[in-house]
Amino acid sequence: MGKKLMLGTSAIAQGAIEAGISYAASYPGTPATQILEHLAQNSSVKCEWSINEKVAYEVAYGVSLTGRRALCSMKHVGLNVASDPFMTSAYLGVRGGFVLAIGDDPGAYSSQNEQDSRFYASFAKIPCLEPSDGQEAKDMTKLAFDISEELNLPVMIRSITRLLHCYSPVEIGKKRKENTVSIEKNPEHMIAIPKHVINLHKTLNAKQTLILEVIKKHKLNKIFTAKSKKGIIACGITFQYAMELKEKLPILKISAYPIEKNLIKEFVNNLEEVIVLEEGYPFVEQLVRSYHPKVKGKISGDLPMEGELGIDSVMKVFNKCNNYCPEDVNKYLLPRPPVLCAGCPHREFYKALNEAKPSFVTGDIGCYTLGANPPFKAIDTCLCMGASISKASGIASQGIKGVAAIIGDSTFIHTGIPALINAVYNKSNILVCILDNSSVAMTGHQPTPAIGVTAKGEDTKVLDLAQLCKACGADSVEVVDPYDKKTTYEAIKRGLETPGVNVIIAKRACVLVARKLKS
Repeated sequence: MGKKLMLGTSAIAQGAIEAGISYAASYPGTPATQILEHLAQNSSVKCEWSINEKVAYEVAYGVSLTGRRALCSMKHVGLNVASDPFMTSAYLGVRGGFVLAIGDDPGAYSSQNEQDSRFYASFAKIPCLEPSDGQEAKDMTKLAFDISEELNLPVMIRSITRLLHCYSPVEIGKKRKENTVSIEKNPEHMIAIPKHVINLHKTLNAKQTLILEVIKKHKLNKIFTAKSKKGIIACGITFQYAMELKEKLPILKISAYPIEKNLIKEFVNNLEEVIVLEEGYPFVEQLVRSYHPKVKGKISGDLPMEGELGIDSVMKVFNKCNNYCPEDVNKYLLPRPPVLCAGCPHREFYKALNEAKPSFVTGDIGCYTLGANPPFKAIDTCLCMGASISKASGIASQGIKGVAAIIGDSTFIHTGIPALINAVYNKSNILVCILDNSSVAMTGHQPTPAIGVTAKGEDTKVLDLAQLCKACGADSVEVVDPYDKKTTYEAIKRGLETPGVNVIIAKRACVLVARKLKS
């Protein structure tokens, strides 16, 4: 059907379309956001922006129980939020093919850490596929649904920012028909209660040998032979780095986990040195060190443990840096730190907040986190989605007055609501500031339940944040326009000085979406 130039995210989405999925669920998070966006805009597949990753996973898993195929996508830290249903779903198994597409972010280009999702797949004892380019991203996603149904297990597709956000040619294939709906009751395999769990775990453990057989059958891990006594084990996209070396070296290309130990033994046999290339943690390197005495990689210090590996680090290991690796390219570049957009309503809110002089400000995850940077320097801490309210409650519990929590509208819906209820229940004295800019602005202005538009652009019910906060028991709720600095300042000052849990909703649409919302 021809080739198209596609982002890695779109290639994964295309693989899911060709696999005949019936549903897709996600929460926006770079670098994985565009997977669901591509599905919503380029297919008839039912799609949803869920309120958080845990809910997205559970919705997609529910679709799988009907016998139909479902895709769930999220960034790596989103899997922390979804880890509860993720771990147990491996015990219960799936019916229709269920694929979890994860976007890892080595280099932390848009994330608060660099965690490696391959460990999650290993922890849950499920297969994990890792493509090296866009074509493989599409093909492996499509194959992952077949493997999921063959093993009755969720299957993870793990990729990284560099692949997901780069274009490459992808061959478009035919779309498979959707599975028919067929839901059955099977308590012993569908209800995770203590009397079932041990048998479910035994079944999962018994599948480990079968997983290795399936990976071997599909030839997902391959050995490329050469006469050199120096060999490379390349995982996922690092296979492309190895190709750029233009060296005739034996290569073990890893595209699927778990890895058959005999394959590693076969590859390292008779080699004098093994170099392990992988983005993320030294997941494979730890295993290889059990089978060869001389291994170069991250543990040995030959490759960086932090940041994105990239081609430059690989070139340095092979002493090929003359034309590739300037010692410090950053010294030739002007710094370009991210800033809040001109006209951003958050800018005006932070001006009022600073004038009100809170004693401590807890931040959250969103574009408003940029308020921590100059010229505002208005945020003192940032941990994870929804943590601002919880942290503020903890700080205030130690007698510190004038504590403010900053959280966005989407993040508040994501995980801030339970924290607000907790603060009210435990009699906190804090000011909660919800910066409502009418979108998930940081990841590309996706809609939220507070806007009343679905992922497909359809009208739906609108969530009233003010009424929701009142229902949570907040002692006061005020809605202000951050462009009205005087009113905003007075509301902040009042909220900081009044005992109890006080909420301010600074409501003004992001300047980049305001015109669209009016139309």
